[in-house]
Amino acid sequence: MAQKVIKFIGRTTDFRGNTLWELVSDLPNWGVGRMLIRNMFQRYPEPCYMRILKVQAVDEQPGEVRKVRVTVEKTWRGVKQAKPVEIYSTSYKADYELVPEDQEAKYLNNTKKLEPVVLPTKIDLPPLLREYVTEETGERNPQMKVHFKLTHNKLARLAQEGEKPSVSFGVSLGQPKPVSTKLYEGLL
Repeated sequence: MAQKVIKFIGRTTDFRGNTLWELVSDLPNWGVGRMLIRNMFQRYPEPCYMRILKVQAVDEQPGEVRKVRVTVEKTWRGVKQAKPVEIYSTSYKADYELVPEDQEAKYLNNTKKLEPVVLPTKIDLPPLLREYVTEETGERNPQMKVHFKLTHNKLARLAQEGEKPSVSFGVSLGQPKPVSTKLYEGLL
């Protein structure tokens, strides 16, 4: 007899753990003061964790996944957020874990921090657009201004007057990077 083959259909997920509702509903005082991690964020070398400040149950909607409104003090990639963060829209995801109290020191003692990124205020135009703008305006090397939306968890900012950016962006004609030049040998 042939062996049965099981074929899974649909989207897969990388989530490991429980939903927030499953975690806080079993804890005394709804887990206020306890530390949580989200497994998706454990891929970073800097510590990412949350400490529960407040839990608010939400009325269950028939046919919907159970959600809970949790206010946390969030540490993202080694940097503690200035204001408490509310988790609601992602509370249904089965990706949260409660950190045992004896292992909290592992996260608290990790001093790695993400270095802030300083972005340039102007970048070069793409080649064809640069030629068009040069022809229209007569300016030799036109550049476009960088617009950057600052949010609470972005550790990047635009360079101040006279400050050197820590990253640079270049626009090229699609020449291969040194790592992949062997793929283009004999073609160009």
